[in-house]
Amino acid sequence: MGVRVRVKLRSLQTGREVITVALLNAGYETEKPECLLPVRLAEELEVWPKLPKGARVKNYETAGGPVKMYCIEDGVEVVVVAGDESSKCISNLVVSQIEKEVLLSDAAIEALNIIIDSPLKGLWRFRDSGRLHGSEKPEYW
Repeated sequence: MGVRVRVKLRSLQTGREVITVALLNAGYETEKPECLLPVRLAEELEVWPKLPKGARVKNYETAGGPVKMYCIEDGVEVVVVAGDESSKCISNLVVSQIEKEVLLSDAAIEALNIIIDSPLKGLWRFRDSGRLHGSEKPEYW
């Protein structure tokens, strides 16, 4: 099934915000938190097609082979909200011209203090809480 959470994303360059759903992807391995955005969402945050100063092209290894994406270091604030609980982190913002769903990397999942309890059933919780939350429905951009 996959585990998806509701997120508020705020560009630290433009101040624009969007509420959407992100897939927790523990197989997306990074040293720093990363939030991968489809192009349409990057346009909503006004960081695409004109990338902010300091953005760089990076090569990423994917299941489909190597892909070039655009990385804005510490470019987005990610806030996960579930009922009256929330957690936030600053993350690299990565723009993908291929992906249609927001992805949170393993480092972002950890920075947000999220524990995946059941990937098949879509259950997760915040590290300091015993309250289980169900997965959100996918949102495609």
